[in-house]
This record gives sequence, structure tokens and C-alpha cells, in this order.
Amino acid sequence: MLKVIDRYLLRYFIMALITVTVGIGILIVIINMIEELRHFIDHHVSLLDILTYYAYFAGWVIKSFLPVFVLLAALISIGILARRNEILAMKASGLSLYRIAAPLLVFCLLLSAARIYYNEIIFPEGNKRRVEIKEFTIKKQSEKKRQTTHNIYRQVDKNFFYTIQAYNIAKMEGNDIKLYRSKENKLTELITAKKLRFTDQNWMLYDGAHRIFSDSAETYNVFDSMSAAYIKEMPSDFEVPLGKPEDMGYAELEHYINTMKRTGGPYIRELVDLRLKLSYPLTSFIVILICVPIASNPRRGGIAVSFAQGAGIALLYFVAFKVVQSFGYNEKLPPDIAAWLINGIFFLIGLFIMFRTRK
Repeated sequence: MLKVIDRYLLRYFIMALITVTVGIGILIVIINMIEELRHFIDHHVSLLDILTYYAYFAGWVIKSFLPVFVLLAALISIGILARRNEILAMKASGLSLYRIAAPLLVFCLLLSAARIYYNEIIFPEGNKRRVEIKEFTIKKQSEKKRQTTHNIYRQVDKNFFYTIQAYNIAKMEGNDIKLYRSKENKLTELITAKKLRFTDQNWMLYDGAHRIFSDSAETYNVFDSMSAAYIKEMPSDFEVPLGKPEDMGYAELEHYINTMKRTGGPYIRELVDLRLKLSYPLTSFIVILICVPIASNPRRGGIAVSFAQGAGIALLYFVAFKVVQSFGYNEKLPPDIAAWLINGIFFLIGLFIMFRTRK
């Protein structure tokens, strides 16, 4: 059962969170509308399409900026209570800072769990619809571009890989294919073809040439058609999902990574994003852990100084998070460390601040 003090603290925090989310969310939407205004006018986008786009865009704003909204809501709500000496009165009545922070910490843990559910179940489909509207209704990209992916690279084994310059998803057909086989870092076989087509559950090459290289000679043959049974991918494996990998659901992104692993494609960046899907939602909890003791105990300089201190530490947290994330993308750190290192460090910092703050 929630006690009166818990409901009181949560009401202030939730009201601040709603106010910050709506206020900053509207500002972000207005800025985006100004950026997209030229496309709206040039492509005669209907009002209904614009409203539909921004309904889905609002979901993206919540997914992307919720930790910032939580940060500001905590600093504002606790700061107001501290300015009114209500936090001091709570402490005088026997409540410790831990007890005051407890309902907010529990709420943000639940919010983190809800965010994981939202990111996995609700957001991906809505975001795909947002990207579709942006690319094909607002920016009027052609259907041909929608159905075509470019510069595909796949590795069959450590000595055999191939490239496809362009692949048409609807026709299950590729253009400008090159297959390379090597041995001891020397090219031993090269197959080039103008067309790659999926026929009768098998890939076929058309209108190409087959070269075999040896130390003494080169064999050269042209062909009208040739089986490419060594290409194990199915047509769906060449499809590129709409949106960015970090905007996919966990299961969808994991499937994409497994496909890249199986076919020799790059996947480290996506693997980091997969790990972040569990670590990043916890930023709301850690932000509260850092900001509550600072905002509740204003010193010389008053609320403004406490607000600046809390915002500065939280900003450092977000910047460090992104820097370490980029290290993971560039394979300078393992994906698990890139995803969890900063959370661990700032969790300890939050505990230190909580324990050191006057109770």
C-alpha cells in the first residue's frame, strides 16, 4: 500500500514528468515540422498524412528522450519541494533521504520495465509506419528505390565471398554480381555476372564470365547461365529493414544479427544496439539516483545551483554513454562492456552521492 507521503511525492513527480514531456515534445515536433515544411509543400502532403506522421513521431520522441524528461522532472519536482522546505520538514519528521527517494526509484524501475516492453512490442511497428510515411509520402521516394537494396556483401567462408551491386526485392533479382575465391591471400577464382535470379528454390547466374587463376595460367569461360547453389541465403535475407537497427524490436534485431553472422556480413554495431536495448532503459533509474539527493539538498546558491549540478552530472552521464557506445561500434570495446560500463560507473556514483548527502 502506498502511504500518503509516497502518493504526494509521486504526484509531484508525475505531474512534472507529464508537463516536461508534453512541453519539450511539442517543441521537438515544431522544430521537425519546420525542417520538413519544404517537403510538405513541394510534395502536396495531405493534412491527414502529416497528422498521422506526427502521431507516430511522438512515439519516437518518447522512446528517444524519456531519460532526459525523467531528469528534468526529478530536478523540477524535488527542487520545488526543497524550495518550499517540504523536504526539510519530511527529514525533521524522521524520514531519511532513502525513504524519500524510495517511491521515485521504484517508480523509475517500473518505468524502465515498461520502456523495455514499449520498445519491444509497441514501438517497432509504429516506427516502421513513421519511416514509410516519411520516405514514401513526405519525401516521395520512388517505388523502385523502395524495392531496391544496394552494395550487398556476403561471405560464404573465410576464402569465398561475393558482392551484389543492386538487388530488387520484389523481383528477387540482383545486378552486377562478383564472386571471389582465394587461397593463401591470392585470388584463385573470379565469377562475374550481370544478373542473379532466384528460380525454383535456387540461385542462378546469367550472362557472365568464370575465371580460374593459377601460377602458370588463367582459364577464362563465358556462360549464359550457371547455378549458384553455394549462395545459401533466401531472398528475404537480402531485404534491408526500414528504419535504423536500434529502432527494431529485440527479437527482430537478434534475427538480423544472426543472419549477418551466418552470411559473413558486418554485425558488431547491431550487436551493441542489441545489448543497449536492456541497458539504456535503466538510465531513467540511474538519473533519479543521482539527481534526487542533489535537488533535495540545495546549498549555497540555492535551487538554481542544485539544478545545474544535477543537470551537469546527468549530461556527463549521457555524453559518456554515447562515447562508450561509439567505442563498441568501432570494436574498441566488447559489446557487453560498451552497453553496461557507464551504467555501472554512474550507478556507483549515484550511490556515493546518496550516501554522502545529508540525510
